[in-house]
Amino acid sequence: MFLKLLVQILVVVKAQIPLSPFGNVSEICPLTNKKVFVDGYPSSPFILTPFTDKFLNPVEEQFKSTVCRPDGHCMRSYDFVIAQTKKRVFDKVAVGCQAQDGTWFMTYNGQVPGPTVRAAVGHESLIRFKNIINHNTGYFKGSFNPCLPSPRSNRIGRPISVHHHGSASLAPYDGWAEDNTCFGEVKDYVIPNNRPNTAWYHDHALHITADNAYYGLAGFYIKSSKTKDGGCGEPWNLNDIPDHLMMLSDKVIDEKCQLYSDHFDVHKNDLYGDINLVNGIPFPEMNIEPRWNRFRILNAAVSRPYLLKIKDHRLNDISQRLCRIIATDGGFRQNHIPFPAEGLLIGVAERYEIACNFAAYSSRTIYFWNDFDKDAMKDVPYFCYSHLIARVVFTSATTCTNCPALSYSINPHSPFETLNQSVISQATTMTLNDNYHREFVFGRSNGMWTINGETWDTATIAASDVGQNTWEIWKFKTGGGWFHPVHVHLVDFFVIRRLKETLGVIEPMIVKSYEQLSPKDVFYLGPSEVVYVIARFGPHKGDYMFHCHNLIHEDNDMMRAMKVIDSSAGKTADTAAPFIINRLYGLVYNNYKYADPMLGETAAKPSGQVRTLTPSYVNQTLYKNLYRIFYPLPSDIVFMKGAFNPWQVKWCPLS
Repeated sequence: MFLKLLVQILVVVKAQIPLSPFGNVSEICPLTNKKVFVDGYPSSPFILTPFTDKFLNPVEEQFKSTVCRPDGHCMRSYDFVIAQTKKRVFDKVAVGCQAQDGTWFMTYNGQVPGPTVRAAVGHESLIRFKNIINHNTGYFKGSFNPCLPSPRSNRIGRPISVHHHGSASLAPYDGWAEDNTCFGEVKDYVIPNNRPNTAWYHDHALHITADNAYYGLAGFYIKSSKTKDGGCGEPWNLNDIPDHLMMLSDKVIDEKCQLYSDHFDVHKNDLYGDINLVNGIPFPEMNIEPRWNRFRILNAAVSRPYLLKIKDHRLNDISQRLCRIIATDGGFRQNHIPFPAEGLLIGVAERYEIACNFAAYSSRTIYFWNDFDKDAMKDVPYFCYSHLIARVVFTSATTCTNCPALSYSINPHSPFETLNQSVISQATTMTLNDNYHREFVFGRSNGMWTINGETWDTATIAASDVGQNTWEIWKFKTGGGWFHPVHVHLVDFFVIRRLKETLGVIEPMIVKSYEQLSPKDVFYLGPSEVVYVIARFGPHKGDYMFHCHNLIHEDNDMMRAMKVIDSSAGKTADTAAPFIINRLYGLVYNNYKYADPMLGETAAKPSGQVRTLTPSYVNQTLYKNLYRIFYPLPSDIVFMKGAFNPWQVKWCPLS
């Protein structure tokens, strides 16, 4: 046995595959095709070989049409089909899969992950999704009860709902969990693209989000301000720095190379796999040029957090020396900062953008590395290769003689339009005295995941009187047994204070450098932590969800809702000033019609009852001016007589 293990170790070292530093190699790295258990979680029943597949950016979806207003504000249309598709993802990482018949996924347009939408900031998107997954046929037959017939009869199939995560969408286009699209039905979503950021779209169907996303229903949605994409330009010379998308997730497969999950037993609280995917590719090898490179990193796992570092071939950490954090969930920071020495902790659904200078790494090898923090990542299992994300092998030369370098100027497009430093300072002072507007405790009750002891089914609306355009401080806390990535829909917020309770003593924590003054829509609520965040709850009225983004917890009811209403009716109307302007009332702020996420006009309909996605139909949608708050008409600007609309977006004409 020892000799066999030694031979395996020598083969692995020769292949430049660093062995696990977080577990006993002889126990977690089997010598034959067999399943092992780490902290009670099963591995795939195969010997794995990382770095056998090549990295690729996800396929980009091409728009179908573009229509524009006379003032140059435009709308582009996209067409998606949600179907079950067989893919050969694991043939190289687990050679035993070559004898099997491929792996079934749920897909957007047949792609894993779904194709990337690259939308121009300042212009809207109209995206059609058609669901052709029937619960009566195919691999997913009988895997979930079909769509409920109410309020329309004869609805069947596996329900889906699409959430455009990182978008300030109107409520009917946000992906409300009960807003189902059933088999043979179509739903159109209108997305505003009001500011640059790395967003994504994924399934959000009630109680089956984890399965639908785990089996493939997720894709990048890039709102780009690059001039070549139709934007008005990006800060820091980013227009021409190579852009790499990295969607991280972990999977576990069974003996037939099908994705495995058991939500009634071993995966009832968390789902962890032993194969790290990047853009649906197991442990890929990246071949990139030795120059400044930009990476858009998204954690699209079901439960697993990642502690990202970059290491050289000797496994020395080179992250802080080479890389800068330039953007978070809600977009660019006002200035970029060094990579944190402790590593970049990325909870489920968090996104970070980093830029790294690899000019000195010609023909060299580095690793994207998943480190471990026993406190923040309590009880997270590390399998044989869980520490590995990707290997980068640099080319010997670049294709440019004077490659653009990241500049160190201040971002002229500040993330503080709706929350200025004065408000943040005021809120910070309030939290020092434990003053806040609402408190939410993430915990367990009678075996259920709860928020303030309630579930989605017991009390849907948790905050029913949030004043539109008011700012509020929300306090979140959890116990010592679990961590939760907390996502609030609609808004960007700032993390302003962290505390930790140890043996009954509450102690201050330092807000992480990459969280400070960074626009976020997800934050990591660690075990026994208290976190205060501030958000301005605009720009739309309506019902929106907030929840734990560990999708197992979410599906088991750790999800509630807020209702954004008129500021004058809310408890915190005073914090809306100066955002309540009478001249705007009824012009861009009054959108009661679209406050209902289950609005019949926008609900999914049988495909035979919807109009064809023609330029004429797109033009009609554009002229509804659904996002007039972002894109006022020329007559609105005249009518406002110089009044400041903080939500107004600058746009540049599309070529």
